[in-house]
Amino acid sequence: MKFLLTLLILVFGNQAFACDCSFSTPTNSFVGSDFVGRIKILKVYPNQGKEQIYRADVQVVEHFKGPNLNFIYVYGRSDEKFGTSCSVFFPEGSDLLVTAHAKDDGRYVFGMCDYKINFKTNYRSKQRDLEFIRALSRYDNSITAHYIPYISPNFTLFLKSKNGIVLKENFALFEVVLDDQVNPSQVEIIKGFGDELDVEIVKELYQSTWKLNYYLESDKIDGAVKLIVAVYYYPAAEEYESFISIFAV
Repeated sequence: MKFLLTLLILVFGNQAFACDCSFSTPTNSFVGSDFVGRIKILKVYPNQGKEQIYRADVQVVEHFKGPNLNFIYVYGRSDEKFGTSCSVFFPEGSDLLVTAHAKDDGRYVFGMCDYKINFKTNYRSKQRDLEFIRALSRYDNSITAHYIPYISPNFTLFLKSKNGIVLKENFALFEVVLDDQVNPSQVEIIKGFGDELDVEIVKELYQSTWKLNYYLESDKIDGAVKLIVAVYYYPAAEEYESFISIFAV
């Protein structure tokens, strides 16, 4: 029995562990991707040999960033063979918002760990996130950055002080310019909550400091950078009071 258990672990071990994805917000995903769009999958092709990506012909229903694609590649397997714990499959007819990256060979690829919305599943934030992507694309559909920005704790504490607030809008967007990549020199409202809270948020953003974690050493740049800051509103639910946060859930 012990031998059998060991054998099963060896054979199926790579399937037993969940895919290890780092948390990504809609904002970071949009600015860090080369293509963003709502697509409908028209046709799926088999994987070529042992390659862990497959091709899908698509119709771009709504375009937000990058080239207008006729096909895209997905990390996963479409041939029912074993892939990795990060393999994913979307059948023909799938309705998705995807964020994809351009590989060195020119193929645009997305997978399990890339931010996406599956419109055939029901979760509460999908319409909010779609409106968020639309607003960001209307403002600047070419903005690109290869780092994750981290804001100082004072801003989070300010947002926490607004617990119990009642708002009509479910998110707000701000552009922050860091001349020295640490301290804000300019803050603009892209889409506000529509009341005096916007003025308070702008003031707090001016008082914040930032740290940029670049994905790769080669991604580092000198000089000023532009950040997009999102603030989300969550209305009261059951015993929980309303709050605003920089986290999208």
